Amino acid sequence: MLRITIIVLIFSFFSTVYAKDTLVFAPLPTENRKTVITQFYPMVKYLEKVLNIEIKIDYNDNYHDIIQKIKQGDIDIAYLGPLPYIITTMQYPNLNPIVSFKNKNGKSFYTCSLTTFISNNTEINKINNETIALTQPESTCGYLSVNSILHKNNVNIEDNKYRYIGTHDEAALSVIRGEFSFAGVQTRIAHKYVHLGLKELAKTTPIPNFALVANLNAVNDEMLQKIKKAMLRVDEKELATWGGNIKYGCSESKDKDYDDLRKLRGLKEIPSKGNF
Repeated sequence: MLRITIIVLIFSFFSTVYAKDTLVFAPLPTENRKTVITQFYPMVKYLEKVLNIEIKIDYNDNYHDIIQKIKQGDIDIAYLGPLPYIITTMQYPNLNPIVSFKNKNGKSFYTCSLTTFISNNTEINKINNETIALTQPESTCGYLSVNSILHKNNVNIEDNKYRYIGTHDEAALSVIRGEFSFAGVQTRIAHKYVHLGLKELAKTTPIPNFALVANLNAVNDEMLQKIKKAMLRVDEKELATWGGNIKYGCSESKDKDYDDLRKLRGLKEIPSKGNF
């Protein structure tokens, strides 16, 4: 009887610990640190108020670190793009999408673009031995999307010189500065730099939008449901204070939404380094 009582007490203790009073949130580094934190700070403060819980922002300079921290249990909730989500679930299945963020037109998907400078007249089906700036290996708009776009135009990405250089902004700017001939970036970012001479050559089919996901080893079901409810019920006045592409609201997200992306060519063969 004493042994049973001890086991119950131990279980109760860990159950209490499991119900955290602080959550760690990691946004994906799609833009520079200051911009990303500024965009998400109002959302974090909103969730803190509604959930009555402290939320710490853990900014990381690359996708790989976020994935590793999720696996180690150091990140509770995260803002992930579709490819980082898929890659993480391949290694760590205890991840669950909570909501997907909508874009300006109310859709829960986005596209990736292959871009160049406005004066570059090279036809897409003749791209060969050119320099291509990619974001990061785990970026949906990086190697995976550029490879897909080029393959559809009978071009082999491996016949070109590509390098991972960081954020979408940096990839776009590297083309504008003349350091690379082409770059793969999110279409929203491509449009951001049109006034500086960035030109879109092609884009992917719709891809599930960025999502707020939960580490199920760190967030219990009760908290997950509270977060989902809070995110789906946020009003327009509150949304107006949020930044970037999270200010248009969100919709419920499910793991099966990513099934088509999981079938893309080369998903399991993305190189971790550039070829020059």
